[in-house]
Amino acid sequence: MPTTSPFVTVLIGAYENEATVARAVGSILGQTETDLELIVIDDGSRDGSADAAREAIGDDPRGRVMRLEQNLGIARSLNAGMEAAAAPVVAIQDADDYSVPHRLERELAVLSADPEVAVVGSRMREVDASGRELRPRTSFAAGDVRPVLMRFNPIPNGSAAFRKDVALELGGYDPRYRYATEYDLWLRIAERHRLVALDEELATRVMGGGNVAARAERAQLAEGLRIRARALRRRKTFAGAGGLIRPALSYALPAPLKRALRERRGQAP
Repeated sequence: MPTTSPFVTVLIGAYENEATVARAVGSILGQTETDLELIVIDDGSRDGSADAAREAIGDDPRGRVMRLEQNLGIARSLNAGMEAAAAPVVAIQDADDYSVPHRLERELAVLSADPEVAVVGSRMREVDASGRELRPRTSFAAGDVRPVLMRFNPIPNGSAAFRKDVALELGGYDPRYRYATEYDLWLRIAERHRLVALDEELATRVMGGGNVAARAERAQLAEGLRIRARALRRRKTFAGAGGLIRPALSYALPAPLKRALRERRGQAP
């Protein structure tokens, strides 16, 4: 690794992503912002994810693999990576997704320009496993996203860069949450800092059968409702309680009906 601290540490959390992790690694090591550290956190995979990541990193001194002997889950594994990060800014890259070359350059410029901004993200392009363009399933809002944050999460983890000290001060990702752990972290950060989303597609999300939105939608919705309710209790106010209505209705809708509606819209199931 370089003798001086890098500008940004990128964490790639991988669990049995042997087929896709090399693409994720390549999209980070090919960034226009070169002053970076890359840590691939292999979360106890039983396949060849760690070896695939090492091969993709090759002899690039900026990258390394952190191998966890047992599966800790996304929250604990990313927290371990955050603790090991050498940079003051941490960015997240999902192992089955990938970023455009100027993603980090654009996000780091926002954080550098405004010390009140603690998290920056972007739009994410959505494709299926074969690369076919999909209409996004997720809602989006540009600029300061605090006014909409109780209604939906406009900053997916895989598009985010944030100040490490802010996240660590708040305890990092909460391991009680398996499917929406970044949403909980953003809500906690929003109580003290600004969060900004760029109206640019800086990363691509692959919506395959293993995607959380496809395999655990109801669990993810239920978790999101618990996270919102906890935020209301923490803030001791009902302001924003209306944000529970839409996800509660979505939770109540039968899954086959939702899949049929998404198919008509050209979205992932």
